[in-house]
Parts: sequence; C-alpha cells; structure tokens
Amino acid sequence: MKTAALLYGRNDGYKEDDRIAVCLESMLETFDEVWFLDWNTPDGNNPILWDIEEKIPKTGRLKHIVIPPDAAFELTNQNPDAQACLATLSTNIMLRRCDADWIVATTIDIIAPKKEILNDFLSKADKNTFYTISRREAQMDDLEQLGFDKWREFREQLDVTSEPRYFPAKVSPNDSIFNCCGDFQLASKEVWNGIKGFEENMLYACFADTNIQKKAVLNGYNLTPIYDLPLYHLSHKGMGNDGSSPSKQVYNDVWKWVEYFTTSENSDNWGFEGIEIEYEVI
Repeated sequence: MKTAALLYGRNDGYKEDDRIAVCLESMLETFDEVWFLDWNTPDGNNPILWDIEEKIPKTGRLKHIVIPPDAAFELTNQNPDAQACLATLSTNIMLRRCDADWIVATTIDIIAPKKEILNDFLSKADKNTFYTISRREAQMDDLEQLGFDKWREFREQLDVTSEPRYFPAKVSPNDSIFNCCGDFQLASKEVWNGIKGFEENMLYACFADTNIQKKAVLNGYNLTPIYDLPLYHLSHKGMGNDGSSPSKQVYNDVWKWVEYFTTSENSDNWGFEGIEIEYEVI
C-alpha cells in the first residue's frame, strides 16, 4: 500500500516559510510520497521550495512541479480573474501523475497525523469511500514559542489535549459537511480517477471541495466525514474570522457548483494528461 499527499502553493509571502517547512516535513514522515506544485509564483521570485531548500529533508520522496505565470495563464484559458493560487488545476495535475493507492489532497497549513495513526485508519478504510477529515486548530504562535524544530513535541501535546472539531459549513443548504473541508480529503486512486478529480472550470475561490464531495456521491461512492484522525491546521496572519484572505477576490458560484450540480464538465484529459510536465525530486 502506497500513500501520497498532494500540496500546492506559491511564493508570494502570504504563508510563512517556517510553516511550509514544518508541514512539508510532517507530510514526508507520514506519507510514502509527497507532491508539491508551485502555481503561478510571481515573476522575479523563486519557487517557494527553492527559497526554503535548507529547511526541507532530502528524502528522494518529494516531487516538485513548477507552473510559472505564463503557463498558468494559458492553463486557465487566459482568465484574468482565475485565483492566483489555484487548487483545482494544481491538484488535478498531481492526481493524474501520482500512482499511490491512497491519495490525500491537502494544504501547506497542515501538520499531518502520525504515520502509524494514518496507516491504522487506512487498514480499515473502504476503497469506494471518499473521506473528508476535519482538521483541528493549532496556534502558530505557540509553535514558534516552543521552536519550529520541536513540531513533533508540539503534535504530541495536541494529540493529548485537542478535541475533534465539529464546525458545520452552511453557506448554502447543501454546503460541505464541515467548514474548511478541503484541508484533508482522502480517497483511493480509483475514486479520484472515477470522479475525474476537481472541476477544472472552478477557477475562483471556494466550494471546489464541497463540489468534489457531491461528485463522489453522484458517481456512486460513499461519503464519510472523519473527526477522530488528529491533524492540525496552523493559524496564520492575513485571514479574517470569516475565512476571507487576500487570495480570494472572485468566488465560484455555490448554486451552480453545489446546489444544482449534476454532471462533471471535465474532459477525459483532466489534469492535462496529454501534456508532458516535468518535475524534480528532492
């Protein structure tokens, strides 16, 4: 059984380098393989992993794809309003190229659960189920005070003191099971392929993760929320209490993509399977 985590980001100063390094290291310890796609880093900046190279363990299990601004513009059909850091296309590109048995679509805000905890969960998991795991909250300031190199100790403390997070999302009547569901969505390779990944016409902020839950159900798969698998979201600056952030300027239509959605608009070439995309191994 091979596991993989898919992450994405860009070097625009929005999320701190130490956060990214901690989250990446935790993913590398938990998963057999980690993919990171650098989407649309502004011209003149290095891809974010190049700037924090000294903080990243050299395991030979981290695959790094870079999609520069000119390529991102073409892949979004030259849409000027496409989200600057676009999860749907980033994740789909990695999904089509990852051969792991179990794949998590996640973010660079998350400290992963311990490997033994995840593997125990997967030993009982159903390959025809799409799992959405509720994150738990952790304060970035607390970790900084303890020391970023002590994130394992930090996680140990949280595993003992934290509680499951029940936080429903109700933007629309059939919005996601819980808020911020996209921080850790898990399924077998067969399920990801069966639903054709994320909807590639969802070029703006929000609701892509709710939409993919509905896609799972529409395609005959089970949908199960999980609350007792401990993983942690590191709080960060620049985001309001309502979840707004500088990266969210234009929003996907919740009614089209959640309430009234019935059929995928993705082609069989989803994830740009027909395009050769290079990656480096770190």
